[in-house]
Amino acid sequence: MSLWIGVCLELGGKDPAYVRADADVEYSAVEIADGAVFNSGQSCCAIERVYVHESVYEPFVKRLVEELKGYRLGNPNGLSLVGCS
Repeated sequence: MSLWIGVCLELGGKDPAYVRADADVEYSAVEIADGAVFNSGQSCCAIERVYVHESVYEPFVKRLVEELKGYRLGNPNGLSLVGCS
């Protein structure tokens, strides 16, 4: 007789993103920024590291920085946070 016990584990992840030489840099930067900071990065599938092909590295980093500069910490509903202005 065999005994199977069901189990569900949340083991987190070390989720990488890879930007290939033929990638759409604009699209990749926007989506990777979102994937890294979604839910303040507290999602088990949040992107934790990015591998970028050297041929698109400079334009990718430039666009990623531009994208992230547009992000603001705060209430997603636009309401004021206590102690924040």
